[in-house]
Amino acid sequence: MEDKEFKCNRCGACCKNIGYVEEASFLDRGDGVCKYYSDDEKMCMIYDFRPEICRVDKMYKRYKDKMTYDEYLDLSYESCEQLRDFERKKKIDKLEKHAKEEIKNTL
Repeated sequence: MEDKEFKCNRCGACCKNIGYVEEASFLDRGDGVCKYYSDDEKMCMIYDFRPEICRVDKMYKRYKDKMTYDEYLDLSYESCEQLRDFERKKKIDKLEKHAKEEIKNTL
């Protein structure tokens, strides 16, 4: 494996979409969010002790016969960015819905 490693910015986007990962279903608190993600703190409460499924570097062993580590990191960063975009869209949708309700209530 290369000397490079995945640099997680701990944004929580993957934690808030765990319901889409069948292998991580044991982490789902019932709403698609990881049971170890704190909504109040906006972070993983077991980050330093998180399971292997949550560790990009450890998960490479599943794909090492299919791609290089650099390719795997590139795909991991791409997936991470897509999840962050998805989270931003959910926030925008929620704000728009709230704004429409406020307008409706003032009319």
